[in-house]
Amino acid sequence: MSVRIRVLTYLTALTGIALAVAGSTAFAIERARLDNEIGTDLTLRADDLHTLVAEGDPVTGATFVDAESILREAMRRVVASPTESAVALLAGEARFVPGGDEILRLETDDALLAAATDAATSGTVAVQSLTTEQADYRFLAVPIADATGAVQGVMVYAADHGAIMSALVDTFEVYVVVALISLAAIAVFGYVTVGRLLEPIRLLDQTARRISTTDLSDRIPIVGNDDLARLSETVNQMLDRIERAFSDQSQLLDDASHELRTPLTIVRNRLELLEPRDSEAVVAARDELLDEVTRMSRLVDDLVTLAKADRPEFLRLAPVDLAELTDVALSRASQLGPRIWTTEAIAEGVVEADAERLTQAWLQLSANAVRFSEPGTAITLGSEVRVTVDGVPEFRLWVRDEGIGIAHEDIERIRSRFGRVDTRVDGTGLGLPIVTAIAEAHEGRLDIESTPGRGSTFSIVAPAYAPRHEEPAPASPWDDPAAEGARA
Repeated sequence: MSVRIRVLTYLTALTGIALAVAGSTAFAIERARLDNEIGTDLTLRADDLHTLVAEGDPVTGATFVDAESILREAMRRVVASPTESAVALLAGEARFVPGGDEILRLETDDALLAAATDAATSGTVAVQSLTTEQADYRFLAVPIADATGAVQGVMVYAADHGAIMSALVDTFEVYVVVALISLAAIAVFGYVTVGRLLEPIRLLDQTARRISTTDLSDRIPIVGNDDLARLSETVNQMLDRIERAFSDQSQLLDDASHELRTPLTIVRNRLELLEPRDSEAVVAARDELLDEVTRMSRLVDDLVTLAKADRPEFLRLAPVDLAELTDVALSRASQLGPRIWTTEAIAEGVVEADAERLTQAWLQLSANAVRFSEPGTAITLGSEVRVTVDGVPEFRLWVRDEGIGIAHEDIERIRSRFGRVDTRVDGTGLGLPIVTAIAEAHEGRLDIESTPGRGSTFSIVAPAYAPRHEEPAPASPWDDPAAEGARA
């Protein structure tokens, strides 16, 4: 069954059970109350009869002289109805009956009269049950005895229990009909409501069926403003990421194939034209081919770094001393080229970060500064910890050069993979994308400020999260050869 049918089945079943339990409980309580009222009423009638006998004739005040007088006076006080009545018996025969039309006629039910006589003879004065062909009774027989204790007459009070309960049954039959109609209405309303609630899931299923590897542009329509609507928004965001990932992957493959095709073509042509007997040509070809292989290796390494950027294991977070990080970065950057290397500021503090990746990014920016500046010019490194307007602390690592600068319209181009402004300068065009990936992996960004002809400033900005544990930072995480920084 579909989710809609299952939910509707559960809803209808629970509602039906609740209505049945509520109705049955109410019926049982009401039935017990009526039984109690019948018994109480019959007992009060017997008490009134005993009071009458004790007080005597209400007219003369004299003591009753015989049972007939008592029964006559007691019958005068009976108000009969279709469900309750009385009969006075003398010598086992009905002597007095209440007047009125459409009342319960006890005197016509011989089985009741016989049972009442037996009860009075045995001295049982209690409410009893009796079912005859005429009715289902609750009755009480009060014996009237003389001074010797011999029973001279019997006053019988009875109620038609079946008739009284039939009214209750009729009421609950109406309840059952109303409950069934309500249950049907709940089922119809629930079917429509559950369908509307599950509409985002249906749209999600349809959209997922339409999406393929060749078309990831379809999105789920947002219906309503509830948890399922937020689920649709989350899935749409996931689809956006998947589409970007597929697009980046496709672009990466296209760019990589383009970048690798040239050196491979050079290698192939050089090998085809190589004269094995010419030793000088072999040596020259070897050097040239090694340069091309080195270039391809560097390109493959950069592509692998970018491919890992979205993985959780891309970063190895640990406490990082920003002052030590700055000193190490300056020391290693100064070996990249003959420039005037200085530090503008050194941050104090320890943050949760990946020292290896930050050093790699920082040296990549330094290598770019060397590549696009003249020997003898100044390149400045710096670090700081600052607080944003929102009160969030963040750290900033920057490289400032006095190079050729970048035009404003070219800044976005150099951020993209294989994007280069000057193709005459050696490089793969993956340096800044790698720096951007490292910054974003630290939940940060890469800021670029540049003025053509005056130089550029590249800044890595990320939240300054405090270490999650108090372990000391590694003494020299940058000493690991695997932590080699930017590549030429």
